[in-house]
Amino acid sequence: MALWLVFDNADPLGDPIYIIYKCGDDLRQDALTLQMLRLMDKMWQQHGLDMRLNAYGVVATGDEVGMLEVVMNAETTSDISKAAGGSYQCFMEDPMDKWLRKHNPEPEAYQKAVNNFIRSCAGYCVATCVLGIGDRHNDNIMLRKTGELFHIDFGHFLGNFKSKFGFKRERAKFVFTPDFAYVMGGLKDKRFALFERLCVEAFNILRHNADTFITLFELMLTSGIPELENTDDIDYLRTSFLLDKPDKEAGEQFNKWIHDSLRTRTTQLNNAIHILAH
Repeated sequence: MALWLVFDNADPLGDPIYIIYKCGDDLRQDALTLQMLRLMDKMWQQHGLDMRLNAYGVVATGDEVGMLEVVMNAETTSDISKAAGGSYQCFMEDPMDKWLRKHNPEPEAYQKAVNNFIRSCAGYCVATCVLGIGDRHNDNIMLRKTGELFHIDFGHFLGNFKSKFGFKRERAKFVFTPDFAYVMGGLKDKRFALFERLCVEAFNILRHNADTFITLFELMLTSGIPELENTDDIDYLRTSFLLDKPDKEAGEQFNKWIHDSLRTRTTQLNNAIHILAH
């Protein structure tokens, strides 16, 4: 079992430091993924895009031992669905929106939270798509009270998706379900159009820097990370960046992936089953 640790802050005016001490997982892969997220964020910021990413801290301190920073004032989307009524809420459109309204009752605060949600959701859709992050059920996606959505637990990447009885549990390129679109006002709302535009811009910025990511992963081939052992593993990056397409076509393809993800009902089913099983 993981340990929840609270450290006194050396600064008498500072908040306590919350840490999860974890055994049994190779946290080097989490650390590498989060480093890539920070690099993506830096690239986006240089182009004037603030995607509200939350690349929390991870330190691998030994063989399958390490510490993770706890992000405060956040809940998993699984817990949000449970509180709203249970597993069937995974098929409803409004539980996430109601949760944000509950924690942001003032109109100005709610609009700010929605803007944070749109930007962070776009950032993580692009990042998880490019890196091929797997095992994206609702216990691995969290939401802060201020609206920032973020992903946790990066035990599977580069397209290593889980299967059950020979069937792929994850059939979409990334997680974008109808309850996400509902927070943005629906498919015809200008906020959803902003989300699409941010995704395309963020995707193309990363595509222009594809060589950097490919090189960094190649440098990690000798690290012994199980899902990064040979150059074949890195081929997923070359494919996901759509390097053979110009920006316009790549943007159109990403927009198609957004709508494909919206129509992939197995994502919602997977979330509901995960709640029932846990």
